[in-house]
Amino acid sequence: MNDTLAADLHAEVRRLRIRVAGFDSAALDLRTSRSRTRRAAIRSALARLSDAGAGSRLVPELEDRVLADQLVVLLTDCSPEYGATEAMTKQALAIARDLRVELG
Repeated sequence: MNDTLAADLHAEVRRLRIRVAGFDSAALDLRTSRSRTRRAAIRSALARLSDAGAGSRLVPELEDRVLADQLVVLLTDCSPEYGATEAMTKQALAIARDLRVELG
């Protein structure tokens, strides 16, 4: 496993945790560059991460205040320390970067 890949994923986890935790309901209702709400973008990323590393289990739609926690858990599950393959880590990193860019 490429140590840089794991470090890059951890950096994205930190960035997204801070970014998403800072959103209130009004901020989550704002539209992204893809014309969907930030909430919808985050939930879509959660579903994609579940497909990548959690056996496509359904991600429960919990309260807004736990979106950042859900994101951190699913991203972390795709890290090598938790047994993820290099392909899973690469996919999670791409999802995380894509989400960060979309959220603005």
